[in-house]
Amino acid sequence: MLDASERAADRINELIDCPTGRRLLHVNQMRNSAQAISANIAEGFGRGTEGDRARMLRIARAEAEETIRHLSANLRAKRVTPRKYWPIHNLLVVIVKMLNSLLHR
Repeated sequence: MLDASERAADRINELIDCPTGRRLLHVNQMRNSAQAISANIAEGFGRGTEGDRARMLRIARAEAEETIRHLSANLRAKRVTPRKYWPIHNLLVVIVKMLNSLLHR
């Protein structure tokens, strides 16, 4: 899961850093929320108690959802093509599902 979240952050950074990325909406928020997914997962697994771990995984899930929202705003505004949008969107959805699975154990 950590690999998937790092891959998602890399894809978001590539999208933002490409020449057309300057036209994107919510650039800073999208980059920050994408980076925060893996950071919160790592922090959650570094915590000692189940409660702390669950709290950090919930934050990671919220960051993934936020990234999806910023990405979809760019699709709706036609600032990102469906071809670039869907692979990143699908990866983020998988991450959310993985986090949900961990949280409902």
